[in-house]
Amino acid sequence: MESNAGRKVLLIDDEETLLKNIGDFLKVMGYSVFTSSNSTDGLELLRNHSPDLLLLDLHLKEGLTGMQVLKAAKMLKPDLKVIVLSGFGEEEDTKNSCISLGASAFLGKPTSLKSLSETIKNLLEAK
Repeated sequence: MESNAGRKVLLIDDEETLLKNIGDFLKVMGYSVFTSSNSTDGLELLRNHSPDLLLLDLHLKEGLTGMQVLKAAKMLKPDLKVIVLSGFGEEEDTKNSCISLGASAFLGKPTSLKSLSETIKNLLEAK
């Protein structure tokens, strides 16, 4: 089984509890984790740390929308794997838009940690 050491994950979500819980879970899995509760700081972390994976909330309270962050992130790092998270039972059109903008996967919130870890593993091992 491949080690996750050295793999970096950036999590951008305005829900502090989710940031902490998923961040802690990913750290236990061996990832280096960077978290941000807003788009501005999140994109700065992306520039400074060049993560392998971005977990991105679609609905951020301030700054850019999740879609705008997705576009900016893919311009900064075209090979970045992005998992979009959304708690609003999005329409198929929204999912398709995210995928067409470069998202690798789309997960509804709440998502199980098992489902999240399997999605991350599949994306990062697909390199």
